[in-house]
Parts: sequence; C-alpha cells; structure tokens
Amino acid sequence: MVTSEQPTERSNALRIAVIDEQIKGLREQQRAHNESAQRRFDRMEIKLDQLAAGINRGRGAYVAAITVAAAFGTMLIEALRALLPIFHA
Repeated sequence: MVTSEQPTERSNALRIAVIDEQIKGLREQQRAHNESAQRRFDRMEIKLDQLAAGINRGRGAYVAAITVAAAFGTMLIEALRALLPIFHA
C-alpha cells in the first residue's frame, strides 16, 4: 500500500506545483494588463481634458465673434439713422 500511495502523492505534488506556476503566470499577465489599461485610461483622461479646454476656447471665440458682430451692427444701424435724414431732405 505504501508504494501505491507514493506515486499518487508525487503526482499530486507535481500537479500542485504546475498549477502554482500557472497561477503565478496568470497573475503576472493580469498585472501587466491592469498596468496597460491604467496607462490607456490616463491618456484618455488627458485627451478629454484637452478636448474640454478646446471646447471652452471655442466657446470664448464664439462669444467674442458675436460681441464684435453685435457692436459692428449697432454702429452700422446708428450710422444709417444719422444718414437717412440727410437723404430724405
């Protein structure tokens, strides 16, 4: 009986050792994947910040353009009001 149990114990010990190595490999793969995913997430976060900054600059430029157009339109209307009586006289 002792001889039949020894190969089984050795076989089990070998299986356990193989499974331990596989687990170590999987953990290393998972660690590498997590680091890669974190780097991609960080890059996406930076790109979103840059995009938001660009949108805010675009909004500022839009507001400035509308303000300039409104001022120009107001000056044009006032100039026409001043000149119309001259042409009707």
